[in-house]
Amino acid sequence: MLRRIFCAAAAACILTGCSMASNPDEMAAAVRQHYQDAQSIETVAAITSDLGEETRGYQIGYSYQKQEEGSSAVMTVLEPESIAGITAEVSGDSFTFSYGETELETAMPDRKGLTPADVTTYLLRDLMQETPKQVWKEENLLALRYEQQTEEGTVMKEVYLNPQTDALSEARIYQNGKQCLRCTFSACTLDGK
Repeated sequence: MLRRIFCAAAAACILTGCSMASNPDEMAAAVRQHYQDAQSIETVAAITSDLGEETRGYQIGYSYQKQEEGSSAVMTVLEPESIAGITAEVSGDSFTFSYGETELETAMPDRKGLTPADVTTYLLRDLMQETPKQVWKEENLLALRYEQQTEEGTVMKEVYLNPQTDALSEARIYQNGKQCLRCTFSACTLDGK
C-alpha cells in the first residue's frame, strides 16, 4: 500500500514537472542569504487580489533600500489608472501613503501581508528571515512554501524564484486554504553589496 502511494506521488510529480530539491536546506539558506545581502531590490508585479466579494487587479512597483539605520521601501501603484501614482513609504511597521501633496500616515493593514499594498513587503521579509517549510523545483523554477499561524488561521505562501538569480517570478498566498493573492513578477532585480 505504501509503495502504491509513493508511486502515485512520484507519477504526479513527473506529470506536473515538479521534483524534490536535492539539497533543500542548502538551497533555502542560499536564497535567504542572497536576500539578506541585497542592498536594493526592485520589483514590478501584477497582483490579483481575491477577498471573496470581488477580484481586483493591480500593477505595483516596489523599491527596497537597505540602510545603516534599517531599511525602507517605496510601493507605487502603476495600474489601474484610476489610482495610479499613489505611493506608500514603508518603514518598519508603518506606511505613509501619499498622492501628490497629500499624505496619510497609517499603521500596517490588519491583514498583514494579505493586501496588494503590503504583500511585497512581507514576501521579502519571509525570503530574508524565515525558513521555508518545503523546497522543491517546479518546471524551471525554485519553489519555497512558507506557513504561518495567525489569529485568522493559517497563511501559506508559495513563492517561485528563478534558480539562477533568485529573482521573484510568482507568489501565491492562501488564507485558510483559499487563494487570496497572486503576484506575477515581470521584473525583479537584487543588487548586492
